Amino acid sequence: MQKRWILVFICISSCLWAQAQMCEVKNNEPLKLLHSELMRNFKVLKTQKPPVYYLSYRYNEVSQTFIEASYNGVSTQQDQDSNVTVMVRVGSTKLDNTRALKGEMADYDLVSDGYLPFAQLQDPKAFQLDLWSATQKAVEKAQQQYSQVLAHSRTRSQAADQSDDFVFPPKETYCEVSKPQTIDIEKVKALLAAGAKLPLGKPYVLNYNVSFSYTHKQNYFVDSRGTQLTFPSEHMRLLYTLSNRTEDGMDLQQMKTYDIASLDELPSQEQFLADITQSLQKLEQLTKAQPGAPFTAPTLLKGRAAAVFVHEVLGHRLEGHRQKDEAYSQTFTGKVGQPVISPLLTIIDDPTQIYFNGAKLRGHYVYDDEGVKSRPVTLVENGVLKNFLMSSNPIKGFPTSNGHGRLGGAHRAVARMGVMRATSSQTVSYEELEQKLIEEIKRQGKPYGFIIEDLGGGYTFTSKSMPQSFKLETKLVWRVYPDGRKEMVRGLDVVGTPLVSFNKVLAVGNDDTVFDGSCGAESGWVTQTNIAPSILFSDLEMQKTETSSWKPPLLPSPLLEKGGKK
Repeated sequence: MQKRWILVFICISSCLWAQAQMCEVKNNEPLKLLHSELMRNFKVLKTQKPPVYYLSYRYNEVSQTFIEASYNGVSTQQDQDSNVTVMVRVGSTKLDNTRALKGEMADYDLVSDGYLPFAQLQDPKAFQLDLWSATQKAVEKAQQQYSQVLAHSRTRSQAADQSDDFVFPPKETYCEVSKPQTIDIEKVKALLAAGAKLPLGKPYVLNYNVSFSYTHKQNYFVDSRGTQLTFPSEHMRLLYTLSNRTEDGMDLQQMKTYDIASLDELPSQEQFLADITQSLQKLEQLTKAQPGAPFTAPTLLKGRAAAVFVHEVLGHRLEGHRQKDEAYSQTFTGKVGQPVISPLLTIIDDPTQIYFNGAKLRGHYVYDDEGVKSRPVTLVENGVLKNFLMSSNPIKGFPTSNGHGRLGGAHRAVARMGVMRATSSQTVSYEELEQKLIEEIKRQGKPYGFIIEDLGGGYTFTSKSMPQSFKLETKLVWRVYPDGRKEMVRGLDVVGTPLVSFNKVLAVGNDDTVFDGSCGAESGWVTQTNIAPSILFSDLEMQKTETSSWKPPLLPSPLLEKGGKK
C-alpha cells in the first residue's frame, strides 16, 4: 500500500479566506504554548546521540460542516477537531533520517500525527502531555530510521545527486486569525433538496448525490529555528454527482463543483437546477452512446480537460524530489535550460494567487507546510525548462525551497503543486481550434478525431520500475468527423507518454478554465488548482476503459414507480 502514493497519483475534483484579522505573535496564546513546549523539548533532544538537529510542530484547529441530500432526505453534520504533526530530523542537514535507502522508496509516513480534543488547548497541561507523547514517538522512529540510513550509506553506491537532505527554512513570524463563517443551514438544505428532486424517476440515473461542505482551519506552525506562524485557511464547495451503469458494465458519471468563498456566491436555485438538468441530459446521451474504439487521432482537449492533463502528465514530473530520488524516473533531471515541451506553452505555479476571473482558487496558500512563504515559480518558459517545485529537500542546482513543501495528514512534506497554470503567447479562439482540428483530421486522412470535454481521475507513473506512461479517464468525449459532424462516444481512456505527448501541441486557445481539486501523492491529499486553455494535439491515443463485471441492478428501482406501481 505504501507504494501506491509513489507510483500512482489520483486527482479528483473538489484556500479560501474568511474575514481575517492580523494579530501580534507575542499575544497569540496557542502559538506561545507550542513554541515554549517545542523549545523545551529541543533543548534536550539536540544533545542526544544521534542528535535531533531540527524539530517542528504543525497544529490545526478544524471546524467542518457537511450537508448532503439524496432522494427525499437531507442530513447535516457539524464537528470540530484538532490535530498535531511532529517533524523530527536526526543527524545533520548533510545526512539525516529522511534519506531513501538504496533500492527502496523514501518513507514519507509519520507516526506522530494525532487527533486531539478540540478544547485541549484550553488545558495547557493536557496539551503539553499530548505534544510530549507525540514528540517521543516521532523521535524514536527518526532515530531508528537514521540508524538504517547510516548502515546503508556504508555500502550503497554513490548517488548522482550529492545534495544535502535538508536546508533550514528562513525564520518567519506571521499572525492572522479568523473565525469560521456562520452557515445558514436552512438555506443550503433548501437548495440541495431542490436539486435532489430532479434525478428522481430517471431510468438512466443509478445513483446520485448533492452535497455542500465547508472546512475552516486555523493553522499553527513553530520550529526550532524560531519560526512562529498562524494563519487561517478555508474552503467551501457545492457538488453534485450523477452516475449510471450500462448493460456492458461501463460506469458513467457526470458531476459539477462550485468552489466558493461564501454563501453569497452560491448559484441561484434557477441556475443550479439548470446545471443539473444539463448534466442529466449528458448522462442520458452517454447511456445511449456507442462505446468508442482504440484509436490514435488529432485531439482537442477542452479547457477543464486540458487543466487535468497538464497536472497529471506534466506537473508531477516537475516536483523537485523526483529529480533526486533514484527510485524515480527523473524525467527532467539535468534538462534545465533545454526544450522539454512544445514552445507554445509556459507553465507557472503560483500559490499566492487567490482569485482567477473572480473565482476563489482552492490551491492558494500563504505558507507551505514547512513554514516557507509561498511564491510564484516559472517552471517552463516557451517550452524550455527553467525550474522545479521545491520543498526544503534540496537538489542539484536548486539549494533552497520555493515554498512548495506540502502535506496532508500523517506524512512528511514534499514538493507539490499549488496553483499551476499553463499559458501561451500565441492563442486563438476556441472556434478556431475546432476548425484547426477538422483541418488536421483531413490532412492526416483520418476518419475522425476527438474533442475531450472532461477528464476524470487518472494516474501517471513516475517510478523507474514502471513504464513512464499515463492513463486518464474521459468523462465526456466526442468523435469529430471531417465534415464537422460530432458524435458522443463512451468508454475511452487517454494514454501515452509525457515527453511525446507534450511535443505534439499544434495550437492553444484563449479560453482559460479553472479546475479545482485534491491530489493524492506521497505526502497525502492536498488541495490544488489547475488553470489551462484548450489545447489541440496532432494526435493522442485512446484505449478502452476498464469495465465492471457487474451489470445494472436486476430489480427495478422503487424510484421509477409511481403510486407503488411501475
